[in-house]
Amino acid sequence: MAKIIRKKKVTKHKLKEDRFLETTKNFITFFRANSSRVILAVIILLGVVIAVNIYFANRRNAEETARVKILYSNSLYENGNFKEAVSSYLEVVNMHGGTKTAKIATLFLANSYFFSGDMDNALLYYEKSLDILKRNPNWASSAAIGIASVFEQKGMFEEAIKKYTDVIVNYKDTPARIDALFSKARCLEFTNCYTEAIEVYLMIENEYPDAVFADEAKKRIVFLRGATESERIPK
Repeated sequence: MAKIIRKKKVTKHKLKEDRFLETTKNFITFFRANSSRVILAVIILLGVVIAVNIYFANRRNAEETARVKILYSNSLYENGNFKEAVSSYLEVVNMHGGTKTAKIATLFLANSYFFSGDMDNALLYYEKSLDILKRNPNWASSAAIGIASVFEQKGMFEEAIKKYTDVIVNYKDTPARIDALFSKARCLEFTNCYTEAIEVYLMIENEYPDAVFADEAKKRIVFLRGATESERIPK
């Protein structure tokens, strides 16, 4: 009589063990065949991680160094030593470019050139400032009004009026706007556009009644109206 061989029942646990062993075997086989590639990939990955960490560490160090240096630059600026401030801000901008501190230093460098009487370099760095600080309305408006001020100082009043108007229209919620309004009105007076100047002074009086500029605007309105009505100056 033939012997009956019973099949062994394969449990789920046994299947899991077999799959695990098969996966492990395949991994070992793959690693043996590609060990050099795997090791190289790991080395590259570690290198990337280390490089990223070094990059951010250097950025932090550069930022801290720039902050320390700009304190000295600011002290020169605040004391009216604008020519010395130019050299100091230039060092921050050139040696720590890309840091937030260097971006702000670019604007103060432009201001320092302006107050030193170097209008060409002032314009150059105001334009650079406007480009690199455009995402911050307060800093950008300061750069934009600086550009307008350079044109005014050069006697290019029509161009200055256009630039002041840009500040008035594009930076409505910044402190620079009222300065731009008053400066635009002044340039309109320089170009004998007295009626238009009065209109701008009225904007200051109506929109910023409590500002320091408002009192001066009222005086200019009274003077210009009286002068035009008496025909001392043309309307």
